[in-house]
Amino acid sequence: LAQNNKLMEAGLCIRVGQDRLGYPIIVVRVRLNVARERGEGAVETMSAYALERAATIARAHGERAMLLYDFTGFKLDNIDTTFIKTLVTLVNETYPQTFSTTIMFVNSWLFTGIWKLIRPWLDPIVAKRTYIIKDIEQLSTFVDRSQVMADMGGELKFSYSFGRPTKKDNALMFDVDGRQQAEAELKEAVAAFEQETSAWVAGSSHCSESRIQAATSFSNAALKLDPYIRARFTSERQHAE
Repeated sequence: LAQNNKLMEAGLCIRVGQDRLGYPIIVVRVRLNVARERGEGAVETMSAYALERAATIARAHGERAMLLYDFTGFKLDNIDTTFIKTLVTLVNETYPQTFSTTIMFVNSWLFTGIWKLIRPWLDPIVAKRTYIIKDIEQLSTFVDRSQVMADMGGELKFSYSFGRPTKKDNALMFDVDGRQQAEAELKEAVAAFEQETSAWVAGSSHCSESRIQAATSFSNAALKLDPYIRARFTSERQHAE
């Protein structure tokens, strides 16, 4: 837990800006990961947390996000095949549709050998949406300079800070009555969606409009319950201010 806190406090994986399609950008600052400084299991739990957080952010922005690996300042100490393979495996198997684009922002000759290792691990669909970008000019095709951090050559003056949560941030988690009401609404929405889906599969419903409406109600009910059962993470608290 202490090691995961250290990675979060350092800002290994952060949300910064949006791409030209309006999707949020999840930046992995590879230089902050040093394998010898962490213990066994830390990278797996941190990767799972970071990608689930990215998926949560994406759900609020058209179900998509950009994943940008920033190799600025990449050194020998940052070569970590366990970290890379864990992230690639999780994206391939669990989050293949979450990221509209994956960018490798590279200005280090060390990456050449690493890429030969990474490339075969990528799912073919993910690989088609993966690009190696060498400078801000190429990156500008995907992201306006105003949305790129200054240390990557952009114009965005961004300073990361990790604020620990307070009871105020997660006040709804202490509202038992509100949670129970939200849970009841979700159960009703699930039942309605299952009913509409059964009718659609059986062919008794020739128009899927009612099923689409039921699916929307299901999604809205799940989002309404979310703050009652899940603590807010750093970027959520920052963007709520």
